Amino acid sequence: MNGELVVWEGGRLVFARLQQCLARRRGAGAAAAARTWPAHLVVFDVVRLAGADLTPWHYARRRAALETLFADTPLTAPFTLCPSTTDSATARDWLTWTSGGLEELCFKPLRARNTMMLGVPGWS
Repeated sequence: MNGELVVWEGGRLVFARLQQCLARRRGAGAAAAARTWPAHLVVFDVVRLAGADLTPWHYARRRAALETLFADTPLTAPFTLCPSTTDSATARDWLTWTSGGLEELCFKPLRARNTMMLGVPGWS
């Protein structure tokens, strides 16, 4: 799977807390950081499934497989399926979520076979 670790604090994404969790790799400090600021995995792509390489598939097909995976095996926190849209108005609305800590949107061409993304800053 392809995704990003995030930490929520006070209803917003806080990258600094994730850095603090990652800085404490072992022992009591790591356990305390994980309890205080639990990390969540936001999944936005699947590149291998049941041992099969999905990178030759178009992104639209991989996204459908990912959504099926989440539907067939309900995953809850700390696993989250990243929202996705092909509607430009919805994407523009997401760009206003900076108060929630959103820093960028990622774009993947539906017909692309690679896993490359284009990031667009979430503020104007």
